[in-house]
Amino acid sequence: MSHPVRWLCITSWMVNKFYDIHKGETCLLVGNGSNLLATPPEWFECPSFGLNTIHLYKGWKPDYYVAVDYVLYEEFGAAINTAFPDIPKFVPTPTADKWTGENFYRFPKKTGDIKMPRRENVLKDGFVYYNVMNAAMMIAWHMGFTRMLMIGVEQKQGAGELAKHFWGVDELTPASQTDEHWNLGYSGIIRAMSGVDVLNISEKTYVPEHILPRDDWRKYAKVTA
Repeated sequence: MSHPVRWLCITSWMVNKFYDIHKGETCLLVGNGSNLLATPPEWFECPSFGLNTIHLYKGWKPDYYVAVDYVLYEEFGAAINTAFPDIPKFVPTPTADKWTGENFYRFPKKTGDIKMPRRENVLKDGFVYYNVMNAAMMIAWHMGFTRMLMIGVEQKQGAGELAKHFWGVDELTPASQTDEHWNLGYSGIIRAMSGVDVLNISEKTYVPEHILPRDDWRKYAKVTA
């Protein structure tokens, strides 16, 4: 077995291969909100990012996977490895260094206010994120996507609402997470990504439109309900 420090260095070097590989394209960022079932990800044909517990959505696989919480590795790590062995999986270091397997790519976790790195250095230098969708936005920006469509973004206000997902309630969702904090992340990243359209096309979403601009999912789906 390779020495872990050497393995992490090799992985850091390899992340540069993702820079601008989707230049000018549209991507789909798939959240875990309970409203995801109203806009199933299989209705869309563009390259996709599945987040967190998306492996529990049956009959569909994303092109990329992103997770940022250590608790996710503890609870679902083995199942995600089994579900997505061939998919590039992006996780932060050192937070998820114990999560190993095929096709893992690591970016340094930074803390503090949202500050944008140089786009070509996003995965090498790392970045600040306030939730997993923030992280997916940053990685998609690095890859060159110029339109990001979001589904499964609900964020209904109220005690315990952020723990509700398309598959049920995640009792391990940190109580410290708030939609106000998440919205600060969205606003900071969107302001800094010049030339990129970010559109929330989720049904029954509670994120204010001045935070996440909205559009009709029917414009982008290959099928309509």
